[in-house]
Amino acid sequence: MIRALSRKEYVARKPLLAIAFALVLMLTAAMPFFFSFSLQQAISHPLNENAQSILRNFRSYAYFVESDWLASNLSHILSLLALIAGAGAIAGEREEKTLPLLYTSSISLRSIVVVKFCVIAAWLFLVTFASLGVLAALSLVRGQTLPAMPMFVASVVAWANALAFLGVVFAASAFSRRTIVAAVCALVVGFAMAAALSRLGLNGTAFATNIFAVDGSVLWPQAWSDILLALAICATGLLATFVEVDRRRAT
Repeated sequence: MIRALSRKEYVARKPLLAIAFALVLMLTAAMPFFFSFSLQQAISHPLNENAQSILRNFRSYAYFVESDWLASNLSHILSLLALIAGAGAIAGEREEKTLPLLYTSSISLRSIVVVKFCVIAAWLFLVTFASLGVLAALSLVRGQTLPAMPMFVASVVAWANALAFLGVVFAASAFSRRTIVAAVCALVVGFAMAAALSRLGLNGTAFATNIFAVDGSVLWPQAWSDILLALAICATGLLATFVEVDRRRAT
């Protein structure tokens, strides 16, 4: 039953997965060239101290751009994909009048929620590390060798950020009757949470420079705190989802 449900969820999201793969890989491939051109234009201006600072503080601009892409920009794209894929996880079942059938199925609704979550999390993982693979290939084409561990950590941070938002999306979907309402609620809660974490100084994943030292090495305390915080938010969102589906079943 669980295997059949997993296959159903995968097939339902297969078109989105294909589009996400294509868009993310194209953006990843174009990103280093775009930012390199932007930097050259900035350096040509004698008053642009920010561009000069970037060059002084990092071993190479390409490394800065690619680590920032993985740890920050890619996580934003993955969060958008999580919103699109997850907003209808439960609210969509209500709209299609199939939720009562799930309550009477042979497996618990909590298990169904976990299966839905794991399917989306798995293809977010695939998109994340496909982007890392493209960056590695581009670095070889340019004759550069990017450090494996920092790039891997940046990818894990991006994926963890996406999982944190996916937990929020699932909770919003459980509390909402319509998919569009769930999406809007998740966005509002996500922005409010990001603002609160930023004020508390916990929004370390906003820029890759917060988890990398100037020599390109990983700042492990910051990296681990960011990952664990993201997983805690994810777990809280799933717990709220379980509580709400159980409450609705009881009523």
